[in-house]
Amino acid sequence: MRTWTSNAVLASALACLSSAGAPAAASAEPSSPIHGHIEFLWEAPAPGSEARPVALGLLTRPEVPHLACWKSAAFPQRTVEVRLEIDDAQGRHALWVGAETGTRSQVVRCRDIDLAALGVAPGMRRVILRFDGQVAAEATIEVADSLDTAAFHRGDRTFVNGRTRYLTDIAPADYSGRFVWVLTFGPDGRVIAVETEVAEGLAATRLRAAGDAAAWLYRIGADPDQPERKLRQPYDLVPGG
Repeated sequence: MRTWTSNAVLASALACLSSAGAPAAASAEPSSPIHGHIEFLWEAPAPGSEARPVALGLLTRPEVPHLACWKSAAFPQRTVEVRLEIDDAQGRHALWVGAETGTRSQVVRCRDIDLAALGVAPGMRRVILRFDGQVAAEATIEVADSLDTAAFHRGDRTFVNGRTRYLTDIAPADYSGRFVWVLTFGPDGRVIAVETEVAEGLAATRLRAAGDAAAWLYRIGADPDQPERKLRQPYDLVPGG
């Protein structure tokens, strides 16, 4: 049985999905004054679930649809044109286009995506969120035709991270907490056992049940030769996370 800590695979995970919450400094496009964040979900959360499976890589033809999400923690109370696009050598492919009228400052919008139907080619792809034509967030994520060909599915790196729901009634300054789990993965890379070593702050109170659900959503690359692999996984609760 192999055991390791998340630090060993953190760099690989960040290479699959990077800079999701901030406009890229190198971009020549103007930056939006409106806060924006990009997130992908491996699949839709179960109805009533308090946790979500955040994807660090995408497939052109997944077994169930991936979701593309955009968020804002400080959305204005006016109509804003929103565009979420993924780029490849053929150009830009729209994942979300529409007008959003802010009814509250914290906004989360998600929808199913079909990368094959959009014609998105495999490879490392740039994703851009624009509000009123200005860049609010950028990310880079790998797109692959299958798990067998995906770099994000190789080895012991996580390619799906479990995350809790966000509590909107708590001020950002008070939003803190921490989980540390020991996750046991089976040969298919899915979690088969969870041990909670640490639950502090909100993780010990209002988000304890959500954290218990989130821990089961992690996935790593399959390895039929390894009956069990253990990962010590920390998760810090932060505003918007």
